[in-house]
Amino acid sequence: MEFQFANARLNVATQCVIIDERSTQLDDRAFMLLHCLLQRRPQVCSHADLVKLLWPNTVVSDWSLPKLVSDLRSQLNRAGLQQNCIVTVRGQGYRFAPAIAVSEYPLTSSLMSAQVPLATGQPLPAVAPQGDNVLPARYWLPVLVIACLCFVGLMTHSTEQTAGLHYGEPSDAIGRILWVDDNPANNLQEKRYFERHHIGVYTVKSSEEALLLLQMYEYNLIISDMGRAQEPLAGLKLLQHLRSEGDHTPYYFYTLIDNQEMLEVIKTSGGQGVATERPQLYGQILSHFAKK
Repeated sequence: MEFQFANARLNVATQCVIIDERSTQLDDRAFMLLHCLLQRRPQVCSHADLVKLLWPNTVVSDWSLPKLVSDLRSQLNRAGLQQNCIVTVRGQGYRFAPAIAVSEYPLTSSLMSAQVPLATGQPLPAVAPQGDNVLPARYWLPVLVIACLCFVGLMTHSTEQTAGLHYGEPSDAIGRILWVDDNPANNLQEKRYFERHHIGVYTVKSSEEALLLLQMYEYNLIISDMGRAQEPLAGLKLLQHLRSEGDHTPYYFYTLIDNQEMLEVIKTSGGQGVATERPQLYGQILSHFAKK
């Protein structure tokens, strides 16, 4: 089977994308992701279903799927794909871009991939080779041993990754805050204050992590520092990037800024406010939720 879309086609048998007659090999997970989105178009593939398909029986970090999507987009763009074929549906998952026409062509090959069920909520099967490509029995035991070792390593690695996301959301939460600061330990008192007021707080250390979470979940507002590591204007650049992408999530700075010119830049860039002390921050954020 081949799928033709934009200026590319996906060959299911070889797991290659052919763009302008140049072949690009996809790894297993990238292929399974793209194949699944193509088969289920125009439906949205939920985050949970895709994780279950791509990392079966494995605990993975919240970053794993967005990182895979980002890497696949980059690989296709570098190969010459003229249109972004993967659309993020915030709060739900991903789907193949409905604006891109897709044609399917059967191939005379024993390597035909299993079809993914179209009914919403049904489990998504892993793509597996069939027919003549099945390994002889004498190879099964070594393959199973290697697979078990890989599984143990992946479980360990994934568990370590998961520790990077820190969050707290009361069961009766009235909203969510995404807090971007490379030293989240400095804001523990403020975080506990908002949680006592039934506001969930999710903390990340970088703009890259913030952008990944914003693709997946809805947040009522963002709190950010200004400088991180070697980037003194990281918070401002994140704000400007979000506004340029059409994301108008309310954005507050919690940092020491006494420069009137910088305050004007933040305002003209689409920021909602700047707080330099706890009472000022508490007042701004609780006022925001009171307006809901």
